[in-house]
Amino acid sequence: MADWEERFDALVERKTAEAREAAIAPLVTDRDETGDRLAGIGNAWSRAMFGGLFYVSPSASGDLPATNLVFVQSRDGNTVTNDPSTLGGGKVDTHLIYEGLSRVAADAVLVGARTIGGGQFVMSVWRPELVALRAAMALPRHPVQIVATLHGVRLEEDLMFNVPQLRVILITVARGEEAMRVRLQTRPWITPVVMDDPLDLPAAFRELRRLGIERLSCIGGRTLAGAALDAGLIQDIYLTTGTNTGGEPDTPFYSKRLNAREVVRKHGTGPDAGVVFQHLTTRPF
Repeated sequence: MADWEERFDALVERKTAEAREAAIAPLVTDRDETGDRLAGIGNAWSRAMFGGLFYVSPSASGDLPATNLVFVQSRDGNTVTNDPSTLGGGKVDTHLIYEGLSRVAADAVLVGARTIGGGQFVMSVWRPELVALRAAMALPRHPVQIVATLHGVRLEEDLMFNVPQLRVILITVARGEEAMRVRLQTRPWITPVVMDDPLDLPAAFRELRRLGIERLSCIGGRTLAGAALDAGLIQDIYLTTGTNTGGEPDTPFYSKRLNAREVVRKHGTGPDAGVVFQHLTTRPF
């Protein structure tokens, strides 16, 4: 356990240094049609970098968490790649949006098991000014880590599952829980949420809400994102379009017609010129 703690401390130090040293060029607002219908969050630093407040929706239902979906896509609309930085979202996407404002107010971050890929993967906020913003909202230093897996994951191999100070929730089905049963018994900081039906994400989300998750950020992959959109569980979509073409062909974040409207659009400056950020909402206005 001491070795895992040392690895975690080293990860936090490295990610914090990377975020602190990143030269982020500010975004410029092209459209803001949110009015007073969404809640705005921010501090002086985030407002200067983002070009104003960052908006989040209230929950669509009292028994479900308010949920956002975060994606970066290539200029030609692809999202699947082994290295998302190749899509051209730049440092503004990595440090201000993806590992920043999209999750700074979230109680938890949700990801599919294939996306974590094993190893040192922790979903948190690293830029010191955003860590301070999270603290100002009286939220824990790190969001709850939520992983969705139908078959189970190898708990003994991944950092996030072996650090007791990280609260973890696993969304799975009976066979997945059974595959992890022995290792779960020695990790009381991990809570399984077991679905009767692998397609019943709404039931899993209701259980998340019962467990205290009021605001959730979902970072994919595409299968999980599509299921959440199909089930009507997503209110906000934060989409960054990078400057590069690439990614696996024909891999949009959602393969169906998206019933959402754009309420915020911004563009990058300096080294991130050409980057476009959109906030889309599925909520009726």
